[in-house]
Amino acid sequence: MRVDTLNKIVYVRQSWLGDLAICPERARLGVTRPEFRSGSDATIIGTSVHTGIEAVLSGRTTEFADMLEVVANDYEALTSSDYKITNIIQEEIPQYLESMSLAFYNNILPVVSLGGQTELPFKVPLNVDVNGYAVWLEGTMDYMDSNNNVWDWKTAKRAYNQKSKQKSAIQPTVYTYAAHMLEQSEQQPTFNYGIMIRQLEPKSQIVPIMRDVNHWNWLKHQVRGAVSTALRTGLDNQWITNDESALCSPEWCGFWSICKGAYGCNNG
Repeated sequence: MRVDTLNKIVYVRQSWLGDLAICPERARLGVTRPEFRSGSDATIIGTSVHTGIEAVLSGRTTEFADMLEVVANDYEALTSSDYKITNIIQEEIPQYLESMSLAFYNNILPVVSLGGQTELPFKVPLNVDVNGYAVWLEGTMDYMDSNNNVWDWKTAKRAYNQKSKQKSAIQPTVYTYAAHMLEQSEQQPTFNYGIMIRQLEPKSQIVPIMRDVNHWNWLKHQVRGAVSTALRTGLDNQWITNDESALCSPEWCGFWSICKGAYGCNNG
């Protein structure tokens, strides 16, 4: 969440809404203490594969060997910065990078309509007013083709549950609403997760998520409540904490040291 007091606009990202659902205090600290938000080995693996995919879709590379070189170079560059080590087997990461890249190249790329826009930024009004502030959505789509088909690339430990994502995932709702508002096509926006599973053998998954005006109206209801609560409580005051999520750990939450970790709980 980002508050523009001069223009009376609150900007909301889907990632902030996701953090809010996991732990409200995590969402608050993401705004007030962003310097504590650090990546992990899983993060840089995903970022590297994203970079390779972007190179292919933008036309900078066409052959798999070239894509893999982009992925490997980006991973090497990212490992020079600080990041958290999780339970991923470090020695197998180069094989994971190749496996996930191949899963995209062989199984997902053939069904993607080329010629679209990669890393497409957006800022669109949600047409919601909270305490005199207009609420806008902002973010970056991994890829949108000329027919309003939105793709988001994921590297994951396991396959997604389509039923669960269809029911509750916030990202497809935000991105299809943004695609609709950008009005780059008369086609109804669609959303697909393109998933590369983190394992030694290439495995991919395409998960379509359907969204329409009913979901967008529900999004407005959700965001109105979230922004209203945030503005009323204020960012200087502690929000509700939730340590029941698996992400509440030093490996998966960058704010651990200034939250539960500060109480000497030692991840337990």
